[in-house]
Amino acid sequence: MKLSIAALSLTIATTAALDSNSASGRNLISKARRLDGNNGDDGEYDTTWMQNYSLKFQGCRTALSYNDDADGDDDVKVATTKLAHFRLCASDSCTSWNGGGCNSGYGDYVVDLEEFAEAFVQGQRRKEEYECQMFMFNNCDCNENDDKDDGFNREYCEYDCYAKNSKMASKCIDRNPYDEEQEGQEEQRRFEAERYVGCQELEIENNGDDGNAQVDYDEDGNAITYYVGSTCSDKGDSVYLAVYTDDTCTIQADTSVYKKLTGTALPYS
Repeated sequence: MKLSIAALSLTIATTAALDSNSASGRNLISKARRLDGNNGDDGEYDTTWMQNYSLKFQGCRTALSYNDDADGDDDVKVATTKLAHFRLCASDSCTSWNGGGCNSGYGDYVVDLEEFAEAFVQGQRRKEEYECQMFMFNNCDCNENDDKDDGFNREYCEYDCYAKNSKMASKCIDRNPYDEEQEGQEEQRRFEAERYVGCQELEIENNGDDGNAQVDYDEDGNAITYYVGSTCSDKGDSVYLAVYTDDTCTIQADTSVYKKLTGTALPYS
């Protein structure tokens, strides 16, 4: 099962894949700070009452702060702090057409942007996995039982069933089992989304689809290390991935660097 290409497009009206009932949602809320300052005397507050609430993305912003982890001349001294703003609305009144999600009975929160993006991607993946499983259960006869002949192949059966429905095919097919050369390509794209929403070193595992991937070197002949992480759009209304030259994901490089290094375009950029 692959992750939808729109997974990091947080401009969507309602983050339906993320709610207070899900493990990802509860974990995110526990790390967030309420904007009205009602966070309890010790900075923590009770979240057990937050049942059947949806998280509605409101925007994101960045600010500069001192990098406490800087311990060398080459380390970035001023890092970028990235925050996501979301609103908790009762699920039965949270609407897609209302930019705020709801007009009353809500709470506004801020949390680290990487934490929010990671929770959203995980929630979206679990939601799509469930939809794929339910579609398979209700529409496909792919269980290996006595009525199948010796030539039955469950993987082929599942692929053929999903392929008949264009909506489910885009969500649920991560590779074509009939094409051995395609093995792992779509899985790698999903891996990138979940791994790189946090600031992580870019690992080059192959030479790209066209075999034309290159390596950048500094003036001393050393290979340059690049990083990939989440970033906020200039208007603060969406989140996407970007390439950076430092391990705090503060100094952005041109997104073309990713294609130069891997042979493919950076997903979700």
